[in-house]
Amino acid sequence: MVGSIIVTIIAFGIMVMLHELGHFLTAKKFGVTVHEFSIGMGPLLFKWGKGETQYSLRLLPLGGYVKLEGEEEESDNPKAFSNISPIKRICILVAGALMNIILGFVCFVIINNTYPTVQVPVISEIVANSAAEEAGLMAGDEIVKLNNTPVATQSDVSLFMMSNPEEVKVTYRRDGEKNTVTLIPLMQDGRLLIGFKGSVKTLNFLERLEYSYYDTRYVVKAVLVSVKMLFTGEAKVSDMSGPVGVVQVVGDAAESAQPYGSLAVVMQVLMLFAMISVNLGVFNLLPFPALDGGSIIFAFIELVTRKKLKQEVLGYINLAGLALILGLGIYIMFSDIIKLL
Repeated sequence: MVGSIIVTIIAFGIMVMLHELGHFLTAKKFGVTVHEFSIGMGPLLFKWGKGETQYSLRLLPLGGYVKLEGEEEESDNPKAFSNISPIKRICILVAGALMNIILGFVCFVIINNTYPTVQVPVISEIVANSAAEEAGLMAGDEIVKLNNTPVATQSDVSLFMMSNPEEVKVTYRRDGEKNTVTLIPLMQDGRLLIGFKGSVKTLNFLERLEYSYYDTRYVVKAVLVSVKMLFTGEAKVSDMSGPVGVVQVVGDAAESAQPYGSLAVVMQVLMLFAMISVNLGVFNLLPFPALDGGSIIFAFIELVTRKKLKQEVLGYINLAGLALILGLGIYIMFSDIIKLL
């Protein structure tokens, strides 16, 4: 458990620090005054740097932060964050999330180069009495689309089926030609299934990069599907996990991989690291106050209306959003603790 806690703290620290580094580098690129770039949070250990930016190392290894001129207050400085163009502000805000998504992609590249095989939707076997059998699908058919959604891996197929489609238009490739059939998925073991088993594909170098992109895209879609399920009531807030839950998941993942050797443990943890990093990036882009996505919406409104919202008003809105996020975080933390008892 102690090892899982240490790994989780380090992982979150790296993810948050890279997120803030994205903001920092883009702000510098656009000439915004940056007062501080901090590694860690809490009490100051030491600082360095000359000029307008102080670089600091702080006690708690929980990521870091960037302090920009005019980000939270009114400023007459033309180099203040609040005084640059909305487009530049949007770029700065997006850069943090983009760093998290790129980090996830890099992790997937490492994983796919270590284990260069992947489950793909090329039919190896048709399940008897299934919708696939009734529709005339055959072994060797390559599924390329479900309705209008491209699928590249078996994970893509599973994610699509989570939307509980009543009818599925399957586009597949057979003997080099594309064909389309429409079928009605059948319920089996509480899940809607098309009724086929995929195949294992060994990847060459370029395909490892390609499928790392597909893995990243899958996580992005999975986050959006999860958010949608929360709003529709198909999922509950108690189903979410915070840092406490992540510690447990990391421990369980490492334990399940131990029989396969230390490399398998590292890759399993790295897989979680990749998924959480992409998750963090996408979550930060959600259009909610106190998140980067909320600030992006405000910048977009200013871009369209050409009217700047007062920093005081934005401050109150973000404060309310932050209170809700902290409240949600506390609820999830206690929910995670209860699950462990």
